[in-house]
Amino acid sequence: MSRLMQERRRLVSAFLGCALAAMGPGALAQAKKSPASKEPLVFSINEGATTLITAEELFERYTRLAKSTERTLARPVRLEVYPETARFRAELDRRRFDIVFGKTVNLLAGMIRDKQFQAVVKTKAPYVAGFITLKGSPIKKPEDMRGKVIMMPERVFTTKLGEATLRDLGFKEKDVTIRYTRFQEAVALSVESGAADVGVVNPTVKRDWLEKGNTVLLEAKPVPNWSIIASRRARRLRKTVSRRWRRSSCSLRFCSASSISR
Repeated sequence: MSRLMQERRRLVSAFLGCALAAMGPGALAQAKKSPASKEPLVFSINEGATTLITAEELFERYTRLAKSTERTLARPVRLEVYPETARFRAELDRRRFDIVFGKTVNLLAGMIRDKQFQAVVKTKAPYVAGFITLKGSPIKKPEDMRGKVIMMPERVFTTKLGEATLRDLGFKEKDVTIRYTRFQEAVALSVESGAADVGVVNPTVKRDWLEKGNTVLLEAKPVPNWSIIASRRARRLRKTVSRRWRRSSCSLRFCSASSISR
């Protein structure tokens, strides 16, 4: 089993375990009798803006999570998957979702900031974008990027982190040539093929890049990596999980009590 799948399963276990522990048998029985419990919760999945994946793959990957959530909360759950970020963003704006499990960090953070959603679970590891180069590249330090071609994914959170890092380092627009591509994987391929000297990628692509024996030149500043958020409509879900983590620290090594917005 890949480390990505192991991390996903640990995260799912934390979410369901905390929710189930917070809801005793009496609460579950009451939920089953409530007329409102027949209304399905809309559980939305988005794995990120620039990852090559189909709706069918997403649906298959997360069906078990949706079923487990349904059993845990004693409430019907309707699973909706969104490989395309534009569609995901549009549906977020319509406020149709009750629970969101995703990796589009900037969108999730915006929904939390605007108080439309509340954080439920985040991974312990923050989101850290990386500037990648080939092993043996003459680019050894950040200032060596001057005059080079930098490839970034187009208009996503990783892009913003990459551009902010360049500004913090004092680079002007004329100092580097920035090109954009739709998919994160294409960024890595561009560096491998020599079409770009440096690539800016998300944590998943960065990890895969390192496993191939290549180099990460530098990393952007870490930011919180929210994974599961719940809407204000899903009050019982938010309150039960929040109460659980306020009463006791979460011993799981990939989440903490500070994950919960109060």
